[in-house]
Amino acid sequence: MVSITSLLTSFLVVAGVVIAKPTPKLAKQPVVTYLGTQGPILTSGASTTKGIVYTSGTVPSFNGSTVAGGIGPQTAQVIKNIAAVLEEAGTSWDYVMKTTVFLANMSDYTAMNEVYAAMLPTPKPARTAVQVGKLPGNFLIEIEAIAAIPDS
Repeated sequence: MVSITSLLTSFLVVAGVVIAKPTPKLAKQPVVTYLGTQGPILTSGASTTKGIVYTSGTVPSFNGSTVAGGIGPQTAQVIKNIAAVLEEAGTSWDYVMKTTVFLANMSDYTAMNEVYAAMLPTPKPARTAVQVGKLPGNFLIEIEAIAAIPDS
């Protein structure tokens, strides 16, 4: 004789299979795409996933050499370097949500901020600025950014 428990269990299993609907998949997106140059210290890059671009710490280099002239020119070059990576990803500084600025010396903050304010669109992204003990390559500044990729 079949118990009521086994009948009820069988009914619930069958009902669950009949009622269950497959979850539709969202638009297919690459898991991770690497952008820019990936490599030694004087290079930079980014990865993208799910409509977001994460740039690596970007340094003030141009054609493999450190930009001379102090914090102002170095800040400008970093911003230009990030702009190139963002463009490759299909976005721009207009869609940057957050930056982190690493300074070799916090006394350079005011000069860095003047260039940053002049070159970045308004509204400015959220920003954290910290002094680090020493940046690789003896750079004065390094910046990383997180940006959205706009819908087409």
